[in-house]
Amino acid sequence: MYLCVFNIKTHNSAYDNHMGKVTVTLYMEEEDKEALQQLADAEERSLSQMAVLILKRAIRKAQDEGQILSDRGKGQ
Repeated sequence: MYLCVFNIKTHNSAYDNHMGKVTVTLYMEEEDKEALQQLADAEERSLSQMAVLILKRAIRKAQDEGQILSDRGKGQ
């Protein structure tokens, strides 16, 4: 079994009104990383962008289903 270290590194966005971005390190099976890369390539996205998109979809679904609290409307 091989594990692939997958780093997501971004810069702090303190210059705008959005929260700064953070670095997240994921440990995943190499086969899963390769499949994620294939998805990213098919949608002409970077590996990081694809991972963020998938995570955002999962978070939104969990919020819609009431599994986690929604932060929608925050700051309004």
